Amino acid sequence: MKYLPGSRVRFCVFALLFAAGLAAAQDSAVTSACGKAKVTLDHPEYLTDALGIIAAEPPSGWVLDKSRRKPFYFFKRGENYESARTLMYVNVERLEVPFRNAVQNDAESFQSNCQPSTVREEKKPELLERGCEAITQLFSCNRRPNAFVELVTKISIGGLLLNVVISGETRAEVEVYRKDYQFLLDHLTLVN
Repeated sequence: MKYLPGSRVRFCVFALLFAAGLAAAQDSAVTSACGKAKVTLDHPEYLTDALGIIAAEPPSGWVLDKSRRKPFYFFKRGENYESARTLMYVNVERLEVPFRNAVQNDAESFQSNCQPSTVREEKKPELLERGCEAITQLFSCNRRPNAFVELVTKISIGGLLLNVVISGETRAEVEVYRKDYQFLLDHLTLVN
């Protein structure tokens, strides 16, 4: 068989590009479906609620407060709910309105209950459930006394709204544990 000069190279390049495109399409199909992440968590905690079961793996050094539900609290080992300066928690609720409306309603409720306050959208962190609609916001309640800051990621999944929160007295306290918060978001999924 006789080949034109360079045709074998062009064919190989075409085949590689086609295979890479096919692999990328398959990868995006796997990761784009909300609530379909296929994962195995090393040390999951199962947050059981009447609305569903959430599998969450706390970051190293954090523990689930098994005495509280609605929301489910995580704090540093050796602390408790009353003594912790920084907490993470997951609150599960039914999503009864469009996602954007739920986000707006929550911001308005926060601002009416805490004056003065601000709500600012933040860059959305990576999630285990990459195909789900989500938003991250920084809620700052500046009232004195009892000021606090919460970084909140809202995730719409399976008809539910997951509020994943890290809460502290100041933004600096929240930032100290931001990597732990990211770990939780990377290790959180709906079981049913």
